[in-house]
Amino acid sequence: MELTKRLREEPIRHLPLSAPIVISEDTPISKLTHLLADGNRGCLLVEKNGYLHGLVSERDILCKVIEKKLSEDEPASVIMSTELKTLNPDETLDKAIKVMTSGGHRHVPLVDVDRRILGIISAKNIIDYISEHFPAEVFNLPPRLDQKMATKEGA
Repeated sequence: MELTKRLREEPIRHLPLSAPIVISEDTPISKLTHLLADGNRGCLLVEKNGYLHGLVSERDILCKVIEKKLSEDEPASVIMSTELKTLNPDETLDKAIKVMTSGGHRHVPLVDVDRRILGIISAKNIIDYISEHFPAEVFNLPPRLDQKMATKEGA
């Protein structure tokens, strides 16, 4: 019960989050994979006039660029997602988990009330927090041999 209580109370801002990689919507697709790999990130935030405008994830590149055989000269705006769920850093980890699980997101941008980019939270950030603060609960879980993933991505 302690874990559930902590997740309901702990603000996102207390996590050690990495600074997001921010690009413009005209960044060419050819540069996106290098930015993701070099920064060891799963997504890039797209900024326009100082505000969050979109997000490009690894999945966007796989599903939209490779499947549709888009040119690497195309801009990020062709593949970016613009219908984004966002959070404020003062919201709780519980809220972040709900947003991620309800929308199937692994990354959620953190913005202020005006949609200025403040950061990004990932599922990995939450898993790291739980395993660091509640190691006994994580490492002592019995295996579930009958468990099957609902999607081929597994998350």
